[in-house]
Amino acid sequence: MNKLVNIWSSGGVIIFEEKVAICHRKKENLFCLPKGTPEDDENIEQTAIREVTEETGIIPKIINKIGEVQYTIKKETSTTKYKKDVEYNKIVYYYLMEKIGGDLEYHDHEFDSVLWMSLNEAKEKLTYQNELSIVEKAFHAKN
Repeated sequence: MNKLVNIWSSGGVIIFEEKVAICHRKKENLFCLPKGTPEDDENIEQTAIREVTEETGIIPKIINKIGEVQYTIKKETSTTKYKKDVEYNKIVYYYLMEKIGGDLEYHDHEFDSVLWMSLNEAKEKLTYQNELSIVEKAFHAKN
């Protein structure tokens, strides 16, 4: 029987001039929202701000919580992040954010590029359907 472990991460939706910041990794053709796991004793909001800053180069300010997605992760073999025979129940918390500084050119090495996309471009490019619903909620909340 698999062991069940609850884990979380958090991230954000930055909307600036009617466009959203989307992270891209060429190797996997991955287009996603910036997010990540906590370091030390960070809370959900601190993690979201740090991860968004690192992954996009943008310095954000949280406007409000926009939503969350939940899914299960099971791996056939152990990785550096996940162990075999463990079922991970993961929740990702997302915040609507505004840009208060920084620039996309300062994003970290985790992604090949970070792009500003319109809502329609994001609808076409986002890899995960659950992130698209978060982006749509963010645009609705912003307008």
